[in-house]
Amino acid sequence: MNNPFIITLNTKNVLISFITISLFFLALFYSSYIIDLEDYYLFNDYFDITREKNIPTFFSFIIMILVAWVYFLLYKEKNRWRWLIISLFFLYLGFDDMFEIHEHIGSDIGEVITEETLKTGFISYYWQVIFVPIFALFGLFIAYITSKKLWEKNSIMGIFMLLGGFALYAIAILLDFYEGTDTNFPILSNIFYTLTKNGIVDLMRATEEAIEMLGGTLILASLLKLKEIRITFN
Repeated sequence: MNNPFIITLNTKNVLISFITISLFFLALFYSSYIIDLEDYYLFNDYFDITREKNIPTFFSFIIMILVAWVYFLLYKEKNRWRWLIISLFFLYLGFDDMFEIHEHIGSDIGEVITEETLKTGFISYYWQVIFVPIFALFGLFIAYITSKKLWEKNSIMGIFMLLGGFALYAIAILLDFYEGTDTNFPILSNIFYTLTKNGIVDLMRATEEAIEMLGGTLILASLLKLKEIRITFN
């Protein structure tokens, strides 16, 4: 009888492998400004970090699913509903990233908003009006609850990784906000003077996506201080 093949996800191997993969996707996109990768359908269809429903998107989805899974394991262990709620929240984030749920809702809001409101209202992507406050409240709740658990385990490094992960998500949202403003990005235009406005937007979008991957990786790595994941293949 063959021995089962077991994959163990712990803090160390997740940090090394997931950060490497995230930076690879970002570096591949940056290299497209040097080498014209847009002529290659493999890059456009499968590896372009600024597009949806491809390998980078699926990787982000996997990160969120693994985070949700660890919180679900904590729920099964302690039978406390807060862990299940957090697990469902990250499960939603995974599917949101895969199917662009908040972007679609933001587009719907943009269609019904009045011209008068637009003149005195929000200047970036409309999804942020509804989702950012909700995400911020959930983020504070999750950071507080999880930090307490990590403190009980005497995992100071876990707390730093957790808070660092949320900080990266905050940076990604700020970058997304700036990306959605109707400006010519004067600072970036001076640095990347050879790029068009759309090229600069794509550059920011790629960086934002990579920052989100790194943020999710840090959160997952912190959780693995509490509960490692073992996947068995018979």
